[in-house]
Amino acid sequence: MLLVAIAAVMLAGEPVHFDASHQPQFTTNQIQNTSAATRNGLARWAATPHGRHLLDYFAAHDCDIEVIEDTSENAMGRAPEPGIATLVSKRKRFVMVLNPAFYKLPKDMAPLPGQLANASDAMAVAWAGEMLHIYFYARGISLPHHPRPDFQDQWVAIAGELGMTGVRHDDGDEFARAVTVRYLGR
Repeated sequence: MLLVAIAAVMLAGEPVHFDASHQPQFTTNQIQNTSAATRNGLARWAATPHGRHLLDYFAAHDCDIEVIEDTSENAMGRAPEPGIATLVSKRKRFVMVLNPAFYKLPKDMAPLPGQLANASDAMAVAWAGEMLHIYFYARGISLPHHPRPDFQDQWVAIAGELGMTGVRHDDGDEFARAVTVRYLGR
């Protein structure tokens, strides 16, 4: 099996290697020290056309992305805006924080179509949203991103590729703190 480092995505302190179809091949350390939801989310996002495009972009533009799981984080994910030194350096280093425990479907509720159903869905959306922010940072575009038409166009496409067409990512939904999710009672 051919393994390539498409982008320098670090998870559990180690680089994630991807096979030729952009599927992550996790190490024993990564499996033991990260949640299944985080790993499943990465695999789902990396399998989308936008995920593959962004991974290739990061690799071609010398980007390193350190991914940290933090269950005390008050969000599904965030990608802090880097300092000016990162934006002007050849090798760009970014941090992404994910909280795989943040999303829980309320008891006796069922998600509507196009909404999050479980932690893996939440992590796929978090990977997609935060990597999209990092993509804008890597291109020298500082915050705010949400009101930009190009950001929203890409978000709508990515959400569609993940089957999460009902999940918004804009200032109105406070994506960094919560995702608007609608449910049907059972």
